[in-house]
Amino acid sequence: MPALSDVVIRDLRPDDHAAAVDVLVDSFQGFPALEVLVGRGDGARGRLARLFAMEFEPEAESSAVVAELDGRVVGVLTYTDSPACSALSAGRMVRFVRIAGTRIFGAMRMFGRIEKVHPKTAHRHLPSVGVQPNMQAAGIGRRLMEEFDRRCDEAGQVGYLETIRWDDPSKPSLERFYTGLGFEVTDAVPMTDAWHVLTMTRQPQANRSDTDRAIHE
Repeated sequence: MPALSDVVIRDLRPDDHAAAVDVLVDSFQGFPALEVLVGRGDGARGRLARLFAMEFEPEAESSAVVAELDGRVVGVLTYTDSPACSALSAGRMVRFVRIAGTRIFGAMRMFGRIEKVHPKTAHRHLPSVGVQPNMQAAGIGRRLMEEFDRRCDEAGQVGYLETIRWDDPSKPSLERFYTGLGFEVTDAVPMTDAWHVLTMTRQPQANRSDTDRAIHE
C-alpha cells in the first residue's frame, strides 16, 4: 500500500479525462443506482464509461479533483454548483437517453423521486467520488473529500451528495464515512426493497483565520 504522503491532490487536466473515467467506472461497478441507468452484463461497462465521460464535457459546468500517485490518476472527485447540477441541455439529454436505452423510464422515476428532495437553495453538488479498487482503504478517498470540504468552506457553499443505504445492514455503506466528514442525512428515499438513496448535506465551516480574527477583535 502506498504512503498517503506520496499522493498529490490537484485539479483535473484535459489529458486526465480518459484515466479519470476508468477510475470512476472501476469504482462504481455494481452500484445499484447506476445499474438502473446502464444495466448489467455485456455492454454495461461501456455505457457507464460514456455516462461518466459526460461529467467532463464543458457543457456540464463541473469541476474535478484527482488524486495522483507516481504520475497515475488513482482517485477522482467531481462537483457542480447549483443550479447547473440540475440542468441538462437538449443535446446532453439525447446522449443520456441513448446510454440508458429502454432503462430510461426506470431512471426517470428514480431521478424524479430524488429531485423532490434535491436542495432548492444554493449548494455544491458532489455527484461522484471514486478510488481505484486496489488503492481503496488507503485514505485517498478521505483526502479527496477533505479537499472538497475545504473548497466548500472557502466558497461558503453547502456541500450536497447522494449515496446508498442498503436495507441489509451487513452490506457496505459510505454513510458512516460521509458522516465522519461532517455530512448529515437529510432524506432517505426508498427505491426498492433492497436499498434507499440517502441525500446528505454539510454546512460550510468558518475559515479558521476568520474565526481567530473574530476571537481577538
